[in-house]
Amino acid sequence: MADIVVKRELESEDGELSLKVKKRKVISDNVGEEGEPECQKILSGFKTSSVLSDYTREKRIFIHGTLADQDAVVIMEKTPFREDDLAEFFSNSTLKLDMKNDIYSTYKLRAPPHLNEIKTTVVCPATKKHLNKYKRQESFLVEETKTDYESITLPFIEKQNTFSLQWVYNILQKKAEVERIVYEDPDPDTGFMLLPDFKWDQKQVDDLYLIAIVHPMNIKSLRDLTAEHIPLLKNIWQKGQVKLQLPMCLSVEESETEQNH
Repeated sequence: MADIVVKRELESEDGELSLKVKKRKVISDNVGEEGEPECQKILSGFKTSSVLSDYTREKRIFIHGTLADQDAVVIMEKTPFREDDLAEFFSNSTLKLDMKNDIYSTYKLRAPPHLNEIKTTVVCPATKKHLNKYKRQESFLVEETKTDYESITLPFIEKQNTFSLQWVYNILQKKAEVERIVYEDPDPDTGFMLLPDFKWDQKQVDDLYLIAIVHPMNIKSLRDLTAEHIPLLKNIWQKGQVKLQLPMCLSVEESETEQNH
C-alpha cells in the first residue's frame, strides 16, 4: 500500500529560491503479510507504563512505555485544521448532539479517518534522560552570568554532548534527514543547513517553520555567539528569509534542545 508523504523541493526563478511543496507516493520496502507497511503496525505492541505529561490546551501527550522490550516514548498531538479539508469535514462527517440551548448547540463530530490523523513521534530506545526531558516539570527563570555559564552551564553541555547533539551532527554529515534539507550553504564559517522542524505536520505551508543548523560546530549555545558570528547570523537571515520568501524564526540550538527528535 502506498503512503502519501510530502517532499520539499527548491525551484529557481530569476535567481531566487522558492519552496515548493508537493505530494508523492512512496512504497514501503518493508511490507507485512497482509500487504500493509510494517511501520503502520509499529505501535501495536506498545505497552503503556505512564503518562509523562499531558498538555490539554495544546492537544499533546507524552507517554512512556515499552516497545519490543525496550523503553520508548510516544508523543501524540492533534494536527492543525486545513482549509482545503473543510468542505469534506462538513459533508462526510457525522454529528452526535451533546447539548442545545437557544441558538447554541454542541456536538461530537466524527470525521473520516483520513481527516482525523494524530501526529505521532516514537523515541526508541528511550533513555532516562529522554524520560526526564518529556516529564512535566516546573519552569524557572534563571539569570545566568558569564561566570555561571563558564563554570556551570558549559561543563554540563560538554558532559552531555553525545546525547544532545548527535542528531545535529547526523544532519551536518548527511547521515540522516538528507531529503528534508531545503537549502544548504556549504561555507565552513558562515554556512548552514535549512530544514523543516519535526513539529511541522508536512501538510500545509501556513504553519511551516524552519530550523537553521550552522556548519561551525563550536557553537554550543547562544552564549557562545560573539561579534565574529554576525556574518553567520546575517547570512542565515538573508538567505533563509529573503531568498526562500518564508517567515522565519532564527534560533541557535541549545545543548538540551532536540526539537522533539
